[in-house]
Amino acid sequence: MDSAITITLGQLFNFLFALLGIALFVILFVLLYKVYETLKQVKEILTKNEENIEETLERIPKVLYHIEEISGVVNEEVKNVQGVVRNIEETVEYTASAAQGIHEDILEPIRDIFHIISFIAEIFPKKKKKSWFK
Repeated sequence: MDSAITITLGQLFNFLFALLGIALFVILFVLLYKVYETLKQVKEILTKNEENIEETLERIPKVLYHIEEISGVVNEEVKNVQGVVRNIEETVEYTASAAQGIHEDILEPIRDIFHIISFIAEIFPKKKKKSWFK
């Protein structure tokens, strides 16, 4: 008795595809189980925090109303601050202009007078002062 088993290439591919199908089925089953566990945990969290979620959802419109109010006030204050900044800029420009005018109209002529006086003082001979020790 010659007992030889003959396997064709087609049968081998069918067997391998069957194993691959079983493996994919197991992976799909594990994946679905993990999704189920995750959804179960999410449901527990939602059930546990249902009161807090309800309270938060009730407060959101009030919070949004207050945010709108605050935004309006802030907008008005920013406009006021911009006006104040413009006034400060004008005052600083006026002050700088006045300081420049003082420098040109008063300090430079005084400096020129001191230069003239020092020039005249250099022209005339200096008198020697008498000292007690010489």
